[in-house]
Amino acid sequence: MKHKYLIALLIIFASCKNKEAQPVYNPTPQIKSNDVEITHIDTAFEYETRTGTSSNYTYNYDVFGTDENENEVSGTITTEGKYGMGTLLNSDENEIEVEVEWVGYGKLKAIDDEGNEYGLEVSK
Repeated sequence: MKHKYLIALLIIFASCKNKEAQPVYNPTPQIKSNDVEITHIDTAFEYETRTGTSSNYTYNYDVFGTDENENEVSGTITTEGKYGMGTLLNSDENEIEVEVEWVGYGKLKAIDDEGNEYGLEVSK
C-alpha cells in the first residue's frame, strides 16, 4: 500500500513542472517623449494644418464674418485650445490684428486692439 502512495506522490510531483513566466500584455503604448513636433495637414476637415506636440496642437483656420457695423471681413487665425490670434482683412484690404475666442462650434469672437468686435465663422 505504501508503494501506491509513493507512486501517486511521484506522479503528482512530476506533473508540477515550473512553467515559464508569460509576458504581461500592456495595451497602453509607452511614449518616451512628448517633445516631438508633429505637423498634420488634412483639407477634408475644417482645419487644414495643425502643429504641436502630441498633447498640445495649434490649429490654423480660414475665417469670415462681420464687424460691429455688419461690414464683411475675412482672414486667417491660429488657435491653441479656446484662444488664439490672427489677421483679418476688411473690404478696404486693411489688415486688422485680432485676438480670438471660441464661442460655439465653428464660431469665434474676435477683438482688435481698438476694442472692436468681430463675429467669425470657420470657412468650410
